Amino acid sequence: MALLKAWSKLSLNLLVFAVTFSGAPGITWIEPPDPVTTLGGTLVVKCITDCDQPLLIGLETQLDKLPENNGTRWRAFRLKNITQDSLLLCFANCNDKGQMLHSTNVTVIQPPEHVKLELPPRWILVGQNFTLRCQVWGGKPRQNLTLALLRGSQELSRQTVSEQDPRKVAEVTFTATARIEDHGVNFSCRAELDLQPQRLGLYQKSSAPMELHTFGLGTPRLTSPKLLEVGKEENVSCEIDELFPVKNAQIHLSLGGRSLSSSVTRSQDMLRATAIAAIEEGDREGQWELTCIVTLGDQNREVQENLTIYSFPLPTLVISEPNVSEGTLVNVTCEARTGAKVYINGTLQSPGKIAQLSLKATEEYDGSWITCQAVLEVLGEQLWRNKSLKLLVQYGPRLEEAHCPGNWTWPEGTLQTLRCEARGNPAPSVACVREKDRMSLPLGVPLKVSRALGGPYRCTATSRRGRAAKYVTVTVETSPGDSVLVIVGALLVAGFAVTAGTIAALCLRQSTRRDSYEVQMLPLRGRQAD
Repeated sequence: MALLKAWSKLSLNLLVFAVTFSGAPGITWIEPPDPVTTLGGTLVVKCITDCDQPLLIGLETQLDKLPENNGTRWRAFRLKNITQDSLLLCFANCNDKGQMLHSTNVTVIQPPEHVKLELPPRWILVGQNFTLRCQVWGGKPRQNLTLALLRGSQELSRQTVSEQDPRKVAEVTFTATARIEDHGVNFSCRAELDLQPQRLGLYQKSSAPMELHTFGLGTPRLTSPKLLEVGKEENVSCEIDELFPVKNAQIHLSLGGRSLSSSVTRSQDMLRATAIAAIEEGDREGQWELTCIVTLGDQNREVQENLTIYSFPLPTLVISEPNVSEGTLVNVTCEARTGAKVYINGTLQSPGKIAQLSLKATEEYDGSWITCQAVLEVLGEQLWRNKSLKLLVQYGPRLEEAHCPGNWTWPEGTLQTLRCEARGNPAPSVACVREKDRMSLPLGVPLKVSRALGGPYRCTATSRRGRAAKYVTVTVETSPGDSVLVIVGALLVAGFAVTAGTIAALCLRQSTRRDSYEVQMLPLRGRQAD
């Protein structure tokens, strides 16, 4: 067999050499010009010449052949059991033109064996161009082979392969723009070997479908305070919009490398995480990194901000004697953390962390608050801490006009309340007594006014720190219907004697009850005596 193949190849070469140098005119051709058949198939080819009276028309090939039919200028041959590509050489011998040759190849078709689609390994940002690569193994003849890109069942594009060697992988690339609608959609490649013009049908092979992932991902935004005190809590949040698909995204908050427990909300194209940031006692002061990471597929977006941690406890306030007697010297000490300025009652006492103040306890300081204020500046912001203590000064009773008026005028028959209050520490008790009959007038109690209540009273405030006294006069106004009787001369009325040589007026005013009289002695002078 090997010897036969070698002889056939040699004879064909000799024939080609002979016709090349013979210079004989004429045409010979083969139909079909590019014969194609399936593996092991049968093919009828026709050798045709323009020679009017050809002596011989023949076909040289390694394939099994049988004469099929013939005419004056043509001859048909049936080729059987074609298993590989083979050379066909048609020749025609003419008396006046010599020998004419024409060659072609029989191609054994090979349907596409394997098709592969390569998508980008990462998620594709919406609006971004990306490349898809289709590869096919087998498929010949390659000039009849095309590759199509499909979105689901929809054909998006088609290209003819450029690699014509069926022993090599053929490849085409497609460029597309990522859309929101493409997310989660299956893409595939389909190889088509179209031999329908040769009546051999259409051979198709598709790749495994691959899901495309597109995304939209904006920039996260952190919302947090600049400062956080040790032992305190603050709310922090991270938000991102222009996000797609929201349901596939994850968000994570951390502070100083410590993960924060976050509450996550999703709505349309927005994702938000909120958490409580807390620093425990003993944690270092200074800048901590607050980090927000949003993950979508294999994509990350990260944003960071610095959070300054500080410790600023209340200042220490010490009063040497918080409850002292009037006139005592009181020492006040206020101490704050290093770096703070210290004020006592609003006055800067020292630029350092300790301030001291001495004061003499007087009545004005009783019940007053001594306040220590510490001021610390962090990142240009002034922070204040206050600590206050109450100072009590013990002093004796004080009866003052403002709280215990000296004169009271009450209309008879009305309800009135006598008020007389004293200052002092400890708080003094107050009693008001009429000296002539030691009658006590109740304080703070409503009384019906009668003439019997009138007169001067001595009000006394008493505490263990001493005593204070003050006279208070109560005047009772009578009604306009009272009668007045004036007696001039030397009289003796109800035990009152007016001596000779004394001019006096005795006014007897009879009350409306007509059972008592009030006597007033009025001295008269000059013409009044007349």
